[in-house]
Parts: sequence; structure tokens; C-alpha cells
Amino acid sequence: MILSLFLGLGLTLVPIPATQSFVVDRAPDWDAVFDRTNGWTGADGIYSIPFRGTELPGSSKLSDTMFVFSDTFWGDVDSQGNRLPGTVMVNNTMAYLPAGAGPDPAAAQFFVGGTVAAPAAIFIPNTPNATANDFYWLKDGIRVGKRTHIFAARMRKDPAPFTRYGVSLLTIPEGDLPPFPQQEQRETPFWQAAQGNFGQIAFGGAILDLGAPDCLQPDGFVYVYGIREDWLNKKVLVSRVPRDQFEDFTQWRIWDGSTWGTDIGQAAIVADRTSTEMSVTQLPDGRFLMVFMLDTIGGVVAIRIAPRPEGPWNPYQVVYTCPPPAGRPVFYYHCKAHPHLSDSRGLLLSVNVNSMDFWAHFSNADIYRPRFLRLRYQ
Repeated sequence: MILSLFLGLGLTLVPIPATQSFVVDRAPDWDAVFDRTNGWTGADGIYSIPFRGTELPGSSKLSDTMFVFSDTFWGDVDSQGNRLPGTVMVNNTMAYLPAGAGPDPAAAQFFVGGTVAAPAAIFIPNTPNATANDFYWLKDGIRVGKRTHIFAARMRKDPAPFTRYGVSLLTIPEGDLPPFPQQEQRETPFWQAAQGNFGQIAFGGAILDLGAPDCLQPDGFVYVYGIREDWLNKKVLVSRVPRDQFEDFTQWRIWDGSTWGTDIGQAAIVADRTSTEMSVTQLPDGRFLMVFMLDTIGGVVAIRIAPRPEGPWNPYQVVYTCPPPAGRPVFYYHCKAHPHLSDSRGLLLSVNVNSMDFWAHFSNADIYRPRFLRLRYQ
């Protein structure tokens, strides 16, 4: 299996066959962690951030985990699966899972901002270019030293249904507790508005940390992936920064196809037909695995493999197709890996589920929560 080589953090680099057959299984034990009937009852955009600063499979035994979510239902659900009056949707929430807890629903703690009577997002835009109508959708994050960093897309419902107006870096100092009164927000240069036939560029949808000293093959850099949102085709870009200079935006470099430069407009496309949220994970043989939902929605989970973080990435390979919904108007999107939460059964993946009919979420609270899979090769 992909991950059996990592268990106990005793690492042995063994080649993965050049031609491999991947198998995907359901992971109902992790589904159960997010199947809840009060407080947090569903969300999308799930990312997991290990506080120990490493994403090696099995390392959650030694590390607390922060989960971050975007649009979230907060309220109560009855025994028939109906959301009860008083339920609200807030733009972002988070959860903690203690080290060693594994997929234990009782161990996970969920948090929202505001008050019990008026729940609100934990992170609300408060930067020079933000307006009162802006909100954050949370992206990938990383713990560097004693500070936790989360990328956040600054959104606005203008034009409808929503549009991104920037990418911020949210920073939580050690010891700050939800709703993080000491949080710091900085607008980043890692966003560009649409240019002619080219769509928006936004970084932060996936982080690969090769700077942590106990990662497989450290090179000192943190790689942050972005998307150019061309019409009907989301295309992958990649940047990097020395880990010890993560907060210094002047030290970031963007891959232009031949070298690491400073011009976001020259960012090279390293893969296409992907999704805004995805993941890149290092494999036991040193290569890299990209996991994504093919063409954003539709339920087709795909992968690519490359020898280096910037590629070249091989053609996509479909590894799983989400089952057709049984009489429910749902769609699947934003597949990604959670390596530090994985074990010998395979690489843990999450898939978001949603409905085109917003009100369906009130008569069936089971729709809008992540589902989990395990990826292995045979």
C-alpha cells in the first residue's frame, strides 16, 4: 500500500511501480466524525492542518489537527434529518482533533464565531481593501514554528452568485484560542484579476511542505499551488518560498516553466482540468501525487504523478467515480488528500457534497458534509 511504508514514522523509500493500479475504498469511520446533529451540522471546503508541522502519514498520533471549513450550517437537526428553526449558515468555522484521537466523533470539537444567540464566521475580512460585504472562504494552511497560517479567498456576492476579490493570509499565534482574538490578516500578492481570455489567478488551494525537517526528502521550501480559472478549465500553477521566510512575500517565487520568477502573470500551467481545492502529497519513492476532482464537479476523482513539485505531471488517471445520488439532487466536488490522518489502509481523501437546490439542505441535513475515501495501489 502507498502508506504502509510510513507507519510508526519509520521511513523506507521503496519505488512504486511505474504502472500501478489504484483502488479506492470508502472510509465510513471518518464520515462519522462529521455526521452531527447539533452545532456544526455540515460544511464544505474541509482542510486539515497538523500542528506538529509535518504531514507524514501516521503523524496525527503525535499532532493535534485543526480542520477549517467554508460555508457552514450551525444549528440543530431532528431525528428525521430536518434542520430546525434557528439554523444559520456562516461563511467559515473550524474544529480541533487531539493528537492520537483518530476518527473519534466524541473527540472532535467544533467552533464558530459570534455568540450562542447569533453565530457568525470566525474569520471576517478586516484588511485595507475589504468591504463590509466581503467574507472569507478558507483554503489550505500550515503551521510554521509557533504560528499557524491559513490562506483565505476574500469573496463578495457581487456579481452573483459570488466573486473572489483577493487572497489573504490569516495568522494565528500560538496560544490564541477560538475565535482567535489575536488573529492577524494580511492581503497577499498571490491573486490576479481576470486578464482578457485568462481567468482569475489565486494561490492557496494546496500546500506541500518540503521544508519540515522530518518530511521525506526536505528541500527547505514550502510549495503553494494556485489555480488560473479559465472558462470551464481550472489550471494549476505553483509557487514556493523558503520555509523560514514563509511570511516574507518578497521571498516567494512562481514557476514560469523554466525557472522560479517573481511575475504572477508569467506563471506556467503545470496541469489542467482540476479543481480550485486539491492536494499534492509526496509518495514513498520521492515522487509527488496530485489528487483532485476532474473538472471541479461531477464526482470523478483523478490523480497525476510527477517527479518534482512543479512537474512535469503525467496525464490524469481516474481512480474513483462517486456513486450516483439516490434520488437526491446532489453533486460532488473538491477532492483532496489528508496525509497525516492516513494509515496503513490507504491515503485518506475527502470529497465535498452539495445540492443545486439550497432548500434541500433543510429537509435532508445528510447532504452537506464531507465524505471520505482511502486510496491505495495494488
